[in-house]
Amino acid sequence: MKIRALITRPHEKGEQLARQIKAAHGAALCCPFIDISAGQQFDKVSSLLEKLQPGDYIIAISDNAVEYANSSLTLGNKTWPQQINYISVGPTTAKRWQKYGVNHVEIPDTHDSEGVLKLLANVLVTGKNIVILRGNGGRETMAEDLIKRTANVTYCEVYQRTVPNYDPEVLINKWQQFAINSVIITSGEILSNLIKTIPYTALPWILNLHFIVPSQRIAALAHGLGIEHVTIASGASNNSLFNAVKQLDMQIGIS
Repeated sequence: MKIRALITRPHEKGEQLARQIKAAHGAALCCPFIDISAGQQFDKVSSLLEKLQPGDYIIAISDNAVEYANSSLTLGNKTWPQQINYISVGPTTAKRWQKYGVNHVEIPDTHDSEGVLKLLANVLVTGKNIVILRGNGGRETMAEDLIKRTANVTYCEVYQRTVPNYDPEVLINKWQQFAINSVIITSGEILSNLIKTIPYTALPWILNLHFIVPSQRIAALAHGLGIEHVTIASGASNNSLFNAVKQLDMQIGIS
């Protein structure tokens, strides 16, 4: 495998993906462009979920949302409520819920806000209470649409994303010495953090590398920044990204 990848997702998953790539005789360097920690509403999970009635909804944006929400419930000696509709944005998030005993989780066909909205398109959500477990900030598309349909939507920011403090010149020197030829991006926020951190003089080099992204939306963001070589994975899970790495390696034979 000729791939020499820069992995920008958070540390734990990034190291797991690096091991997959190295096991396939590729090379990978982890440099997270988002750090994850407990969010401002971490302590409010129990009180928010206790207000839900049978038939209401909990939507998790990521497995981090499930993980931190479960930790909050555990600290309060609480469990996930019964007779609630659970929706995860993707299969990795659903598997994390299954780990904690939530087995009836719906997964949209596309693993993004638009996919969740399509899943709920023919569902009467008027008057339903919907709690969205997420990190700080993020897209508002899902909540805005559900509110227009007169659902009662509440965000619960159970974790927060922060930008690591790097020395840009040190980063570039390290990456060029490692001879990276591809960059794995898992969110628009990570892509933005990366581009903002890179010195202006190094941007042409970075933008000319091969990028692997998890969706058409992020691919469009990458193209908008001037990135020409973009491979779209089937999702943001490590297995999906690894399959895209193998596809890229076979298709273009980069060295």
